[in-house]
Amino acid sequence: MSNVPKNYIYNTTFNILNVIIPLVTAPYLARILGTAGVGVYSYYYSIATYFTLFAKLGLTNYGTRHLACIRDDKDKLAKEFSRLYIMQISITAIVLLIYVVFVIIFADSIALAGIFGLWIFFVAFDTDWVLFALEEFKSCAVRNCAVKMISTLFIFILVRNADDIWKYALITSLSYGIGYFFLWTKCRKYINFKGIVAKEVSRHIKPCFILMIPVISLSIYRTMDKVMLGMMCNMSQTGVYDYAEKLIYCLTSFISSLGTVMMPKMSNLFAKNDRNVVATYMEKSMVFIIFLAAGMCFGISAIADSLIPILYGSQFVESIQLLRLLAVTLIFIAWGNVVRTQYAIPSKRDDVYVGSTVTGALVNLTINILLIPRYQAVGACVGTICAEFSVIVVQAILLRKELPYMKYIKDSIPFILFGGIMYVLCYYVELIFFPGIVTMIIQILLGIVIYTLLSYVYVTKALKIKLRRSF
Repeated sequence: MSNVPKNYIYNTTFNILNVIIPLVTAPYLARILGTAGVGVYSYYYSIATYFTLFAKLGLTNYGTRHLACIRDDKDKLAKEFSRLYIMQISITAIVLLIYVVFVIIFADSIALAGIFGLWIFFVAFDTDWVLFALEEFKSCAVRNCAVKMISTLFIFILVRNADDIWKYALITSLSYGIGYFFLWTKCRKYINFKGIVAKEVSRHIKPCFILMIPVISLSIYRTMDKVMLGMMCNMSQTGVYDYAEKLIYCLTSFISSLGTVMMPKMSNLFAKNDRNVVATYMEKSMVFIIFLAAGMCFGISAIADSLIPILYGSQFVESIQLLRLLAVTLIFIAWGNVVRTQYAIPSKRDDVYVGSTVTGALVNLTINILLIPRYQAVGACVGTICAEFSVIVVQAILLRKELPYMKYIKDSIPFILFGGIMYVLCYYVELIFFPGIVTMIIQILLGIVIYTLLSYVYVTKALKIKLRRSF
């Protein structure tokens, strides 16, 4: 498993860039577009996101798992990839047609919605699932980093006032397209359409659709919030919520990075029925991911008063409360991600994956409908928290006889306590120096030292894990 640390570094490098770039562009865009402009962009972006999810039809998970299990047979790999890719092209064409009809009938800004339609078209070239299955994360990381940096440069050059929101949308859509096309050129050597019949393609639709259900469910409580806020409140509420959530999901990229790297590895291990190794990796992954999540949860909460005004300006001060509420979800997301990507999907326990995420979506929709009209963005935060918690509860119920949940909980509690200690100390720093950039820097440095030191002693002494050999 020596390639896992290397792949995690590649994926995390991109995820670090994913954190840095919004921190660079968000303050600029917040001041240029304002809360309403950010809300409008987020509204149409969220709608387009749903259509792209249908266009991919669950291939990110199904394609990665399916090809990872057969990757040692190159001929079979090429045939199966070609069949799946034909399906992807066909589904993308159908979804794009439906999107065009939707835009014509429902969109208030046909131009903005049409620009996002380019993103849906480009999904036909998105073949990252092949490289994930082959554990070629370097190509994906290099592509993503290059495209992110170039698109960021164009945002500062071209988006100059509130009327340039369409340019922002165009840069976003084209950046996706360029990245997808680069991956396609890496994977086209596996494409061979000769001798493939419709029946061989169509047999993949049902399992793909099954794995698409949880993807759609996840997106409901990670994307539908903004759509519902835009419809039930106003674009300003959508904007302040989106920018608080944006910081949280920047941090979750560190969490998802491990799952992305581990899923093909675990799928291959399950195919070989190597359960002992699976159990070992699950335990170490859980410790590592909770260490990250608890630190980020309490850390981002501690610096919220200074961070939001510095990044977004005074008009986004309402995002401070929202950020602290949403920070709680980092721990739930981390726990659920490990179970989902490293056990449920690789072991083909799709019932767990589907059941937990559908439950989360239903919980989120119900709470949003009840709370958003009265509490607006705060109501959306409560809905998201409850949804993420319900996901891990359902997972625990369905897998209680297969995974040592009590051990996971016991190993995780100290990290939450260490995070609480860090939060209290950083909070008192803010009381002494008042919110500001200098205070925030002191808080960050103090928090890192305290939390890392406490965690290091716990992991090496209590859990007796040798860090260099964890993976």
